[in-house]
Amino acid sequence: MREVRTGEIMKEIAFAEKAAKMFAENKQITTYTESDIVPGCFFAVRWGMLDDCVVVLKLDENHEPTNYANLVKKYEK
Repeated sequence: MREVRTGEIMKEIAFAEKAAKMFAENKQITTYTESDIVPGCFFAVRWGMLDDCVVVLKLDENHEPTNYANLVKKYEK
C-alpha cells in the first residue's frame, strides 16, 4: 500500500503544473526545476510521444516518479 501526505501531493501537483506551463510556452525546453538540483528537490521532464506529459521526479530515495499525462496540453494556446 502506498502512503501519502496530502500536503506533499499538492506540492507535487503544483510543481507539475508549473512545469507544464513552461513546456507549453517553450517547445524547446525538455526539463524543469525551480532551483538548483539538490536532495529533496523536484525535477520535471517533458515526456510522451506527443511531448504533452510531465514526469515528476524528486531527489529522494522514497519518491515514486509520477507521469502527469497530457498535462502540457492544458496550458497550450
